[in-house]
Amino acid sequence: MIPKILYLRNFASKVNGASYNLQEVGLGKALVRKGYDCDIVYYNDSKETHLEQIYRHEGCTLRIIWLHGFKFLSNSIYRDVLKDSFLKAYDLVITTEYNQIMTYLLSRKCPDKLALYHGPYRDNTHALIRKLYDVMLLPKVTKSLRRTYVKSDLAKRYLENKGFDNVRTIGVGLDRSNVERGFNSDDNSGAREENREVANELRRIGNRPVLLYVGVLEERRNIRFMLNTFKRVLQKHPGCLLLMVGNGREIDTDRYWAYAQQLGLTDSIIHFPRVEQRHLWQIYGAADVMLFPTQYDIFGMVLLESMLFRVPIISSVNGGSVTLIEDGVNGVMLRSFSEEEWTGRIGMLLEDAELRQSLAEKAFLTLERMSWDRIAGEIVSQQRLQPMSSNHAMQSTQESGAAT
Repeated sequence: MIPKILYLRNFASKVNGASYNLQEVGLGKALVRKGYDCDIVYYNDSKETHLEQIYRHEGCTLRIIWLHGFKFLSNSIYRDVLKDSFLKAYDLVITTEYNQIMTYLLSRKCPDKLALYHGPYRDNTHALIRKLYDVMLLPKVTKSLRRTYVKSDLAKRYLENKGFDNVRTIGVGLDRSNVERGFNSDDNSGAREENREVANELRRIGNRPVLLYVGVLEERRNIRFMLNTFKRVLQKHPGCLLLMVGNGREIDTDRYWAYAQQLGLTDSIIHFPRVEQRHLWQIYGAADVMLFPTQYDIFGMVLLESMLFRVPIISSVNGGSVTLIEDGVNGVMLRSFSEEEWTGRIGMLLEDAELRQSLAEKAFLTLERMSWDRIAGEIVSQQRLQPMSSNHAMQSTQESGAAT
């Protein structure tokens, strides 16, 4: 019998796998390749449960369960998951974030087979609710959890300060299947799947240097700081372009575009509200330097994407950068938000093609070590789960997107 693993994303928001590299799917595929069946629970804003089979490998299956949950602040409470009849089907349950209500409830229901995979490293919102949780519920959680994994050393220190013991940093991987699908041709023609709208817009770049930002347009991502810095860069590199991919709330984006116009940057910015994963090769292929000036980010999948496509990174201190980047070796990590310092490091990279290439190549080697298969192996090696023997495996099938 194939062991089964349940992986819950406890945030009460619906995800989109076409435009974002979903960590749960990447880890789920790796667990399947290790010989386990895996189900991922994602929040569904409708009341109907939808089951989707997305991957098979040697007789093992990855499914997404789109499940309606009761929404409380950022928490999603899945009542169906808490039923004994549901939980008994699984040998291991992975819950996300220590302070989600589901983590506490599962620590009461199935502590013997529960593991936590946690990302945040700072108390950000709902301070009173979090304080009450830490006082009333956290002591029970820390005593009940079987294993605690985190995405960064910043998150490790954060949980240890909360009273957690035996916290293990395992990082985050990158599911390459979607981002490489359009990049690697299946035939011998060398053709790539291209988004014509993106291609037409990028043609205006020519030989001009390009700075790239990919992500949500919101305050914590420091968009106005980036625009101010770009204004300074243009003083020395007047032909430079800023390529931005992402969107945000209209009230925010309207403010950013008005500010860009005020700074006289409008003609030097190319913006795409959304680009699917399979077309990202076009975006990264046009860029010389990736900018990630976020004030806070749990990890930042765009860092891994940049490493994959060999675009050198300049990043602030955040969960992903401290885990991935050695400053000056495989990227640039700046500990301040000094426009002068950022402008100087950007200029240094734009003026030195050999340095850009060196950073990018070493970053790619870093990515090779940050694989979901390695992370999945670390998780299951500590859970006393025996995978399905390959001698009894069904004939291997290829990845499919068929829904059931």
